[in-house]
Amino acid sequence: MSVNYDLYETPDLAKSGEEQPLHARVVLKGSYTAEEFVEQVTVFQHMPHAQVVGVIEAISKELRHLLLKGFSVELGDIGYFSLSLSVDKKVMDPKDLRSPSVSLKDINFRVNRQFKKDIESEIELQRYHSPFRVKNPLDRERCLQRLEKFLEDHPCINRQDYAMLVGKTKIQALQDINAFIKDGVLKKYGSGRSVVYIK
Repeated sequence: MSVNYDLYETPDLAKSGEEQPLHARVVLKGSYTAEEFVEQVTVFQHMPHAQVVGVIEAISKELRHLLLKGFSVELGDIGYFSLSLSVDKKVMDPKDLRSPSVSLKDINFRVNRQFKKDIESEIELQRYHSPFRVKNPLDRERCLQRLEKFLEDHPCINRQDYAMLVGKTKIQALQDINAFIKDGVLKKYGSGRSVVYIK
């Protein structure tokens, strides 16, 4: 299974006005809740549901306990957890620093090198046009050309496929499709999530 990514313009923090290089970012397919993750482990690792829940709860409690005692904790081959602190006000002399001025800043996670290497060696990347970023969408004529070429090889098209085909957002794709229907280029078939568009 591939990991989708898209390319984004790097913000011009220096406000130089110069064209900035692109950077890649993962386009998430969704997220797993804690319960969904438990179900995933239960099904694919063939472990009892209650046992998985119990182990996760035990790990969470012991991790919290050890962090509160000031330890860095390695969790399996995944990585290390540790605490970081912040000072609430600017202090130049240590004598001026009082304990109430120091507080928890964050809980840090540092990935295990081998875990990262394992992911890196197996990852399959695929370019995907994110539905949330389009700077220069194609004009109508070029969109129509791509659509007609697609329909030469496929009996129908849905909104998601059209959006990816022309690099537009889902909303822009629907606007195009509705315009094509109005002009007689496409016909709507089906309802709900099963809607497709045909010649």
